[in-house]
Amino acid sequence: MFLPAIKGFTFTLEALISLMLLVMIISIPIEENKNDLEKIYVLQKENDLIKVWIKTKNFDEKELEKDFKKMFPFQKGEIIINGKKTEIKGKKGENEIKSNGFYYENELKKISVKVFI
Repeated sequence: MFLPAIKGFTFTLEALISLMLLVMIISIPIEENKNDLEKIYVLQKENDLIKVWIKTKNFDEKELEKDFKKMFPFQKGEIIINGKKTEIKGKKGENEIKSNGFYYENELKKISVKVFI
């Protein structure tokens, strides 16, 4: 089935439908969800902090707070090592992301970092 020729072009119904689908697909807005990428980045930084602390086994409260502030300069957060909680002051966001790690030192011990973004 052919549609009438328009200035030398002849369109078939199938070609017309294909073109309409192509235009619809191209016109769909692509939204980049920046918030999800930020959460992944924060999670990675938390995990990096935990790895360094466990590897060095330096759990001095002032050093932990200093390291935290280097990674998250303006955010509020918490560091918990074996139930001992250290709070870091800063800007509190709507969401919080928490990472946990474990290490063995005569017994299994837990370390966690929480950031408010």
